[in-house]
Amino acid sequence: MIIYVVGVSAIVGYALLTMGRTSASSMDTYAEYYSRTMAHNLAIAGANIGTQRCLNDTSYNTNTLNTAFAGGSFDVYVIKSGDTTRIRSISHLPIHFYSFRQSRWINEARDTVEAVIKIVSFSKYSWFTDQEKNGYVGSPFRGGDDWKITGDSVWGLAHTNGRFNLGGRPYFHDKVTATNSPQLMTVGGVRAPIYNGGYQWGVTVPRSAANLTNLLTTASGSGGLLNNTGNDVALTFINDGRVAVKIPPTTGSIRNDTANITSLAPSGVVAVSGGDIRIKGTYRGRITVVALKGSNANKGNVWLDGNGIAAFDNPRSNSASTDMMGIVAERNAFITRDNSRSEQSVFNIQAAVYCHEGELTAQDFWNIGKHGRVSLFGGVTQKTAGSLGTFGGSGKLTGMDYSIRHDPRFLTAAPPGYPKATKYELVSWYEK
Repeated sequence: MIIYVVGVSAIVGYALLTMGRTSASSMDTYAEYYSRTMAHNLAIAGANIGTQRCLNDTSYNTNTLNTAFAGGSFDVYVIKSGDTTRIRSISHLPIHFYSFRQSRWINEARDTVEAVIKIVSFSKYSWFTDQEKNGYVGSPFRGGDDWKITGDSVWGLAHTNGRFNLGGRPYFHDKVTATNSPQLMTVGGVRAPIYNGGYQWGVTVPRSAANLTNLLTTASGSGGLLNNTGNDVALTFINDGRVAVKIPPTTGSIRNDTANITSLAPSGVVAVSGGDIRIKGTYRGRITVVALKGSNANKGNVWLDGNGIAAFDNPRSNSASTDMMGIVAERNAFITRDNSRSEQSVFNIQAAVYCHEGELTAQDFWNIGKHGRVSLFGGVTQKTAGSLGTFGGSGKLTGMDYSIRHDPRFLTAAPPGYPKATKYELVSWYEK
């Protein structure tokens, strides 16, 4: 009996001890979970506040923001580096309990959340317009809506500061954004665009003429301003890294020579003010070609001649290619009319194209034969939606087809001095 009583007492005592430890451990776990959750929420709140302040005001540069909130506090650090800003939020939550798991007293819980925002280059877009309308001065279609219909596709980010006009089942491979929801039209009994990467309406991405001023300043400061007296310039790129320069394009009476790209444009930017630029050939290296109006309202165009402009190290087949071109026109980028082209012709453009006041279009597209296809590997940003041809119920009637594939390198890199957005964009969010 004595052994029995002692045994039962020992068992009951051990059970009570275990229950006490379990109860204490439960409180320990609850207190630790509560402190971790509250500290995490505080850090998220700080990151959100700091990010929104920077997104709404690009000049905001307060290094540290300390705020008491919900029984704790958070410190927000704004760290700027060029076009990139990192917002780091560190939370502090006073709490006092003994952690049996860690065998120590806990007096404060902390957590860290980081956001990265960036002023991004327009080269990230495969297709960008301010409005989905034709803007070709002199065209019978000027002012008409640009439609993307069944069979049309855009591979890469697509955006308009207006609204897309979509008929049938056009295909968007990556995310689509716009200021306004699209206008839809039934084609072939179908009215269902495909947004493979999702869509978001109510998004506006402003552009600024300051980009053009910056390019002119860059070119002038490095000797890359070829002409500012109203003459046009012709640049024929040679696949050994040189470029033939003619001013004016036909006679070359002012300048007619060949130079390395690096010596012609040490900063990577070559420009003409008050004139047009004509380009063709195969380029090597990184360069941005710029045509500005200057004092001549009818100038500031880039003309794409011959069979187009392509990189020596083809980025289609080599994603590590270091050859990269930007084509910037204050007005339009024209594919020059060439009646020697046939329906089987392919016109290559391997570049990021930017038209500030106009569009990328084909010269006289409504009044030429079937001139083949334009293969653009890069992206295009324009004010209006440039057309390359006309189409009817039987297919193409005049001009050229359009094939656009985005150069994935342009998601994180851009040609020298290529135009940028005026506001920050959230590019990453990290919760520790």
